[in-house]
Amino acid sequence: MTNSRLMLNLTQLALCVVMAGVACSATPVVKPTCTISWNQSADYWRVAEYRVTIWMVSDGHSLDKTTHVVKAPTAQVSCQEVGAVKPGRWQATVQACLKDGTCSEASKPMSFKVLEQ
Repeated sequence: MTNSRLMLNLTQLALCVVMAGVACSATPVVKPTCTISWNQSADYWRVAEYRVTIWMVSDGHSLDKTTHVVKAPTAQVSCQEVGAVKPGRWQATVQACLKDGTCSEASKPMSFKVLEQ
């Protein structure tokens, strides 16, 4: 499989980020104890890490984005670990990065709303 085909597969895989077991089309309402998880690639043995970028959305404007590295084969991270602890609307994307340093395009942003504990 060529790198471009692999990257296409990884990008497609990352498009369906699943938040706490809720379908991608919904905007789940969660507590800060939630988990962001995604499916591993069929070529998971070539993936070195996943990059989860998260940011809060306020009044239609994106606030500072932060990126967290999750070492493969782990395919989930807690909302608290990535910083989604304040009540409000958040968005997250996931990228898969191969051992050679090549990364997929970021997935489409997945929205979720964090409620107070």
